[in-house]
Amino acid sequence: MTRLRILATAALAVTLLVGTTACAQVSEVLNPSTGEELVGTTWSGTDSDGDEWGIEFQQGGGVGLTFNDGVYDDDTDRWTVENGQIAIAIAFETGAASLTGAYTRDATTIELEGEQGDATWTLTLEKD
Repeated sequence: MTRLRILATAALAVTLLVGTTACAQVSEVLNPSTGEELVGTTWSGTDSDGDEWGIEFQQGGGVGLTFNDGVYDDDTDRWTVENGQIAIAIAFETGAASLTGAYTRDATTIELEGEQGDATWTLTLEKD
């Protein structure tokens, strides 16, 4: 009888975990993030080319940027979140760069694909 009780408890725990995860996914589909929760947060990571990035998501869609050893806060740098996708546009002296990837409101990691002219790279940002 004790073994049956342990198995029943384990099955209930797994069911609750799966149900909770499914609710979070349904919530994101029915009420997708617009990115408001990103405002005031900072994220950092190293891209596939070895460059170090730091991004501060500012109110109104602005971006504060650290790139390698430089610090930038250009009014033309912008971010948006729409339909589960984040897009970040950065104006470098060598040309505009765009970063795009999937985003959900509870993310602590964002996987991005970057492009600037013919150059491409990947960047994983982690919430600081």
